[in-house]
Amino acid sequence: MATDEIEYNAYYHTLQNKFRRKYEQALSRCWMICVPCSRALRGLNITEEFVELHILRPSPSFSSHYASTDEGSSHIFELNGDSLILHKAPVQIAEKYAVKILSVESGYNKEYQQYKILITDKPLSPKYQSQPVEDDGIQLRKINSLADAVGFLTHFPVHIEVLIKLGPELQQLCSSLLSDSLQVVREKVHDTMSCYWMTLLKTHPLDRQRDAHFQNLLSISLENFIMSRLHDLVFQMVCNKHNEDDAQILGLVKELASAGVTADQLGAPEDFAIPLPAAVVELASLDSLNCPVDKLSCLRTTLDLILAELKGAIVDAHSVLSKDSQMPTLMTDDLIPLLVTVIIQAKPLHMASNLYYMENFQWTLSPSDATSFSLVTFKAAIQELLTLKPKELRPRSEKVRRELRLEDLMKVTVEVGQRFERSGERREEIPISPLDRQMERITAMIEASTQDLNDETLHLTEDVDQNKHVTG
Repeated sequence: MATDEIEYNAYYHTLQNKFRRKYEQALSRCWMICVPCSRALRGLNITEEFVELHILRPSPSFSSHYASTDEGSSHIFELNGDSLILHKAPVQIAEKYAVKILSVESGYNKEYQQYKILITDKPLSPKYQSQPVEDDGIQLRKINSLADAVGFLTHFPVHIEVLIKLGPELQQLCSSLLSDSLQVVREKVHDTMSCYWMTLLKTHPLDRQRDAHFQNLLSISLENFIMSRLHDLVFQMVCNKHNEDDAQILGLVKELASAGVTADQLGAPEDFAIPLPAAVVELASLDSLNCPVDKLSCLRTTLDLILAELKGAIVDAHSVLSKDSQMPTLMTDDLIPLLVTVIIQAKPLHMASNLYYMENFQWTLSPSDATSFSLVTFKAAIQELLTLKPKELRPRSEKVRRELRLEDLMKVTVEVGQRFERSGERREEIPISPLDRQMERITAMIEASTQDLNDETLHLTEDVDQNKHVTG
């Protein structure tokens, strides 16, 4: 079975090795890396000019426009939905040149800033024409869920007969796995997968068989199709083996949750100790998912939501400050305590079992993939969680409140009021953080609700007085 298209892609491989400095510069500046799919690179020579054309930086003029990173930014593109449209080039463009985006990969650099890799159907300039190949009309998309996997497998009529034969064989496999160890189960499942992967691949034309991205799509799809049908049996065996680990984690999580532990007590800066409800809800769904790709996607989405909610709060807080104010910086060490806090609030029942299942019952995850990073980050968070002793945690900052009581609300209202002049303008000398901004929102909602209640009471009083006047 093949690894990801990105791993075998000639341009991406050359970029990471021959043009390593440009690659690292793109990551550090969060520039967009465009990678034409393998079949679009046939017969093309990867040069420095080609590399600079396919690394794009944001245009200062329009948010949807991007410029090539060569000297003078010779090419300008517009990102329009799932296409990149060429607007400017050194030579006259006879007709509109649009590049289709087949899939988008996200990653994080050393500062945990997000960058994107776009897989495109062709190079970003009509100057580069690949050798003609038979167009089979397949959309080379990413398999992000079980639904995607089943959809891909059933898209080809030639697969149906093979998949029909696979069903009874999986039933027989289930019967034979009951007395085996997990290691033997893993080997048998992998052998079955490899056999049927080869059978399915041989039903396709030779050009398609040689396509690295197609091979990977077939691998991921078949892997998750099979595991979804073996999930109840295999996952129960995993849970039985890791029952003590699951119980230890869940017991500690419940104890920490009862103590009202907040992210600042675990080492995160108090200004970043904000609620992360979307991430908690996402992680809480982990136990209900029944194949590796769905569970791995859950981990990745949880991390994405933590970063998105936190960055949104940072930007929001910064928007009310003067231009000279510095925006808070999210450091690498801040992510783990935030993730541990989310795990505590989500209270997953089988965290150790899920991590083992994801790591051992999928065979297509690339070490350089963002999803692989998510799995490693969760494992690190669980290791950190297991070192915590509730009675030895640092005191919670008075600024951080997990649940607001009436006296807390009164105190917050006074604190927020001190940040403004009588005219309503903000006092610039008082610094504001994402947490401060969130407290201001709470105060504003309280004031709005109080005003609504006062207005409603006033109207009721007026109606009563008017009725008295009429009856009198």
